[in-house]
Amino acid sequence: MRGHEAAAARLQRLYAEELLLLLRPEVYASMDETPSVDERQVRSLIRHARERSPIVCEVPDETIWIWSDLHLGDMGTIRAFDRPFEKPYEMDHVLLEAWRKEAEADDTTICLGDVSVDGCLQEHHQEWWEQAPGAKWLVLGNHDVDPVNEQRQVAVQRTAVTVFAPGDPPLALTHVPLMQVPHGCVNVHGHIHNQASPTRHRHINVTVEHLRYRPARLSDIRRLARRLLEGRDVPGRNTRERLDIVAATMP
Repeated sequence: MRGHEAAAARLQRLYAEELLLLLRPEVYASMDETPSVDERQVRSLIRHARERSPIVCEVPDETIWIWSDLHLGDMGTIRAFDRPFEKPYEMDHVLLEAWRKEAEADDTTICLGDVSVDGCLQEHHQEWWEQAPGAKWLVLGNHDVDPVNEQRQVAVQRTAVTVFAPGDPPLALTHVPLMQVPHGCVNVHGHIHNQASPTRHRHINVTVEHLRYRPARLSDIRRLARRLLEGRDVPGRNTRERLDIVAATMP
């Protein structure tokens, strides 16, 4: 097995092991926030992790866009996470226009889970998704798996449970943030919305709340990750602010 493929396999095994821990709330007793996931969703994600082959992303960073937790069509998400929209249609429109503005036809967009929420994904969302530019990859989130969201899935070119993106530094792409990040890697994740990541130097939160509702280029994410592993403090209230600071002051 090639080095990158072996690293991807180790990442997926680690992720499956950590998902199992979500079924044991006492493991998180010392943490301020316990990741919220339905037991059926966790078991479905674990099954996918065991059945699907891990993916190594070797597409050039400059052609990849990344974000997470769009939650299309869901009014509950707007309320729960204080998104600045009156109605789901307004939120969906803003996300689509931002995607169209950033990505090109030859680019790839990776969503780190939760395209929508159980029962909210409608036919017009599928059309919306297909009309967005470029190839689409989906890293499965807890709201993307059956039994809770078995119907009306969006069309994607590649589906994964984890993605390993080799480079400087290597990036471990998951939906739920990792508790233990592989040595030398930074975990790019979603799931926790406007909460802070478990650490400031080994995690990068790419939920749309943290990205101001537009995707980020993977090359910018990796540049931030490199500065974090160097031990440099990158201030900012959210990931978008940190990306902007790195772009302006830490080229």
